[in-house]
Amino acid sequence: MITLTPPTNVVRCVQCTGPIRHIDRKPYECADCGRHIYMSDGLIRPGYHWEIVSDWLTSVETVDVD
Repeated sequence: MITLTPPTNVVRCVQCTGPIRHIDRKPYECADCGRHIYMSDGLIRPGYHWEIVSDWLTSVETVDVD
């Protein structure tokens, strides 16, 4: 189920800054321009990882558990 409003921590497109969505069995894709997103785009920030939340690609801070 795709929600219409992306969360605030959604990963943004390098081309148009639109929100990135994830649809089953398809590449990550910008909801605005349709550009496919790849790991080589360098969108993962140090100390963060990606998670899928309600079909949106989100950036979540990685927390080390001792």
